[in-house]
Amino acid sequence: MQQDITAFFRDFALQVLRTAKVDPNDSKAFKLAMLDYYEEIYPHFSQTQVFRENNNQARHEEMVEEYKRCFTLLLMGRLP
Repeated sequence: MQQDITAFFRDFALQVLRTAKVDPNDSKAFKLAMLDYYEEIYPHFSQTQVFRENNNQARHEEMVEEYKRCFTLLLMGRLP
């Protein structure tokens, strides 16, 4: 599950960064590029298989913790 969530966040961020032509290693530009997209993450994530399999299941808390970890990395200007 952790790999699936990390891959989702990484792919989402890389798509945004490519579109904005931003180097993922430039944390300031990374954060600026992501500003308009943070609110779109959850709606996209809720459509994934990992979300559907683990929402309201025994592993829900584990899923939430990994989601938070990845989201925090994005807020710091880093790829998960």
